[in-house]
Amino acid sequence: MDLSVQQLRMLREVSVQGTIAAAAGHLGFTPSAVSQQLSAMEKTTGVAVLERVGRNVQLTDAGRELVIHADVVLAQLEQAQAAIERVQYSAAGVIRVGVMESVAANIIPGVLRRLAAEHPDVELRTRQADCDDSIEAVRSGGLDATFAVDYVAASRSVDDSLGRRLVCRDWFKLVVRSDDPLADTVPSLIELKERSLIASPADYSCGRCVIAACRDAGFEPDVVHELDDYTTSILMVEAGAGASLIPDLGLQGHIPDGVEILELEEPFHRVVDLVHRVSSSSRPAFEAVVAAVEAEAQLLGLDRD
Repeated sequence: MDLSVQQLRMLREVSVQGTIAAAAGHLGFTPSAVSQQLSAMEKTTGVAVLERVGRNVQLTDAGRELVIHADVVLAQLEQAQAAIERVQYSAAGVIRVGVMESVAANIIPGVLRRLAAEHPDVELRTRQADCDDSIEAVRSGGLDATFAVDYVAASRSVDDSLGRRLVCRDWFKLVVRSDDPLADTVPSLIELKERSLIASPADYSCGRCVIAACRDAGFEPDVVHELDDYTTSILMVEAGAGASLIPDLGLQGHIPDGVEILELEEPFHRVVDLVHRVSSSSRPAFEAVVAAVEAEAQLLGLDRD
């Protein structure tokens, strides 16, 4: 069979995304281009790899078998490319990374400056996306790596094809108005039981961390404002809308005079990792990006111990 790497990658992406349109969007092709390539694959193999189910498509048994082998073939090709780059020690090429807002604002600008100065042939491209979606994009090849955030007590597992590099432990602080009764104290989380809170939505990583920590402390948080923007959350605290639990990465910018940042009696943190495919982790270009990320985390004083 004369199957192309591109066809295998497209088929695998369709198996992940569930639709040709979504797969095309992740890979940067038009839906018609993906359909044409998969039709060519069916002519080459002599079997159908997709079947229509309502408005969506699903893989046939033959298609699922091809995806299993596509995972192996694509991983081996990536390992071969990494081996060639190691022999040449060529820190060059495009590295595509998924980011969340706090990482994009505080770590990525410094990483770009370091790469421009130390590895000008490495091009870093970023995409802001939900953590779960980004991990799936790494697994399927749409991204080379992604920043992933987990509450330390409920860290998600990844399969053997993926690896993790610790970026930092991101400790949460309590943000209150300067005239708040808790100001100048080291409050316990349980003291927030009857308080109005400003937090990220529950389906965002930071929101999940806050809710899990409060539940561990014995109460359900009363989130009156759901905002996935730390700067806005701090301004809402200043305006008297409530208190907020914000991690160190969200406290790197300007802090208004009217608020206080408080340590907690029961400190809790989230873990920020760089999730990547094991098959690509030895690429010099990827190692250059990791080194730049680690250097920026250290420069910001973020906890990695």
